[in-house]
Amino acid sequence: MSTIVIGLYKEPRAARKAFQALVAAGCQEKDIDTFNGAGDAGKATQELLNHGFAKAVAQRYGAAVKQGHALVAADIADQDADAAEAILDENGAIDLPNTAAQQPKTARGTVVEEEAVPVVEEEVEIGKRRISKGGMRVTTEVTETPVRETVRLREEKVDVEHHKADRALSHREAEAAFEEKSLEMTATSETPKVTKEARVVEEVVLSKKAAEHEKTVEASARRTDVKVEPIGDRPGTKR
Repeated sequence: MSTIVIGLYKEPRAARKAFQALVAAGCQEKDIDTFNGAGDAGKATQELLNHGFAKAVAQRYGAAVKQGHALVAADIADQDADAAEAILDENGAIDLPNTAAQQPKTARGTVVEEEAVPVVEEEVEIGKRRISKGGMRVTTEVTETPVRETVRLREEKVDVEHHKADRALSHREAEAAFEEKSLEMTATSETPKVTKEARVVEEVVLSKKAAEHEKTVEASARRTDVKVEPIGDRPGTKR
């Protein structure tokens, strides 16, 4: 749950200081409203009415804003309300001025009923925002192309043959004739080998170009004006 904490200040500069102190203490800027100047008097009154303030109290704060005071209203969690009030007080919050002496009087004494009609004026601010205009998407996919080529392969084979002989041993052969020995011959063969090398053959580049142009935007700001005119007695009305 949350509650509205308010602080009234003599001038906008003090209100801005209180606003910054609340933000520094962890309050969200979107939860804090500041009212100052005659143009904000009606807004301040309506804001307080929307948050459950008594009509007479809300109108007194609106009158104070109209007279040049500044009002800070913050939507604060219940458990942090006391701390927020302390921050507002530390930054120069003042008591609500007594406006009874400024209230219009009837011929017989004080005013017994009062209604406030706010004058509302819209402020138009024309800016710009980004919208999507579409674009291009580049994706990659892998395809395979068969490659066929005939290569000549060499293959060796070891054969053993026995040849008849009848000859005298040479002196060298005679010395080694009865020594144990081993003789080996290894055959080799060729097998196909595939080597691949990836090469860049083309590049697809996405780029974005920006251009500026001027466009005239028209809007209308609404304002409510208050017309005051006397009314006579209604038929059948008794004095």
